[in-house]
Amino acid sequence: MDFRYSEEHVELRKGVRRLLDTIASESATRAAMETERGWEPAAYQQLAQELGVVGLGIPEAFGGSGGGIVELGLVVQEAGRALLCAPLLSTALAAQALLGSGDDEACRAHLPGMAAGSELVALAAMEPGGWDVPLQTTASRSGDAWRLTGVKEWVLDAATAAHLIVSAQSPEGPSLFVVAAAAAGVHVSPVLGVDPTRRQATVTLEAAVGVPLGQLGAGAAVLARVLDVGVVLLAAEQLGLAERCLEMATAYAKDRTQFGRAIGSFQAIKHKLVNVLLEVEAATSAVMYALWTADRDPTELPTVAAITGSTCSEAALLAASENIQVHGGIGCTWEHAAHLYLKRATTDRLLLGDPQRHLARLADQLDAQPPGHLVSVPR
Repeated sequence: MDFRYSEEHVELRKGVRRLLDTIASESATRAAMETERGWEPAAYQQLAQELGVVGLGIPEAFGGSGGGIVELGLVVQEAGRALLCAPLLSTALAAQALLGSGDDEACRAHLPGMAAGSELVALAAMEPGGWDVPLQTTASRSGDAWRLTGVKEWVLDAATAAHLIVSAQSPEGPSLFVVAAAAAGVHVSPVLGVDPTRRQATVTLEAAVGVPLGQLGAGAAVLARVLDVGVVLLAAEQLGLAERCLEMATAYAKDRTQFGRAIGSFQAIKHKLVNVLLEVEAATSAVMYALWTADRDPTELPTVAAITGSTCSEAALLAASENIQVHGGIGCTWEHAAHLYLKRATTDRLLLGDPQRHLARLADQLDAQPPGHLVSVPR
């Protein structure tokens, strides 16, 4: 294949960027992050209804815009550039869980509203201690109902979600359940994190009623796919963030003068910018291939997601850090946006697993593959 974005993809990117320049300007972002919910519903409605990008990755049969992970990734990349305050990533994760479950009834009940931006569903899957600890949340039958007990941490947008998709250990094995956020026994406690542009919460379940999502005992496989896709989408966001930080640093290096010269002419500044550029180029290639893999080659996705997650986590943190260094003193102030990008890069690096976790997963996957196996490359 001709491995580049199509003209339609380029136009999609331009359209999203034009809208985000308005609804996710720096002033709009600062205003949204200070609100109680942490994002502006009207802006999210514009993304969902004017452009239909919230429904990308959701089939038209369930009220979505069609498309795939490639198209959704382009939108998330632009959202990363703008530090968009909106439940775009949390919606994508929940939608992937619903679609992966194969539960048509649940998909019909929730996906149309999610695509339209009128219903928010959040994925509550991370246990205390991280993604790789044994599943501690339990699900047991109580008459005709399932009741869930446990704690989920760092749940994206849980405080504003109408429903939660919760992973729990049932007698049949790891399973997924849909839980109403307002149900008895559900306690959502917002967490004050480093990044003010993205809201997270701890969810405590005390015999809360849940409805099985898909087949009981099949939750582990579904969740594994969701997390791999999530890592790829998060990598796209990190790429957009890194690109924007490089642009900010380069523009400042051209304008700021010291000793009668633009600071961009100093070798130390050049080295910083070139190092970031190399990381951004590597991240760009990794994201393009990972998005393609998520749509076309699910067998390779775990390996590619691990590579991309590590690559883009490091690129985003380096770009955000060097952006502040190039800006000097002004880059450390609240009034400048540089610190917001650094905070997002820092939390993104840990959100779905840090680079060390991705590399450990990659090593395990390579050990399990037959000798001589190589990751396929599209032609």
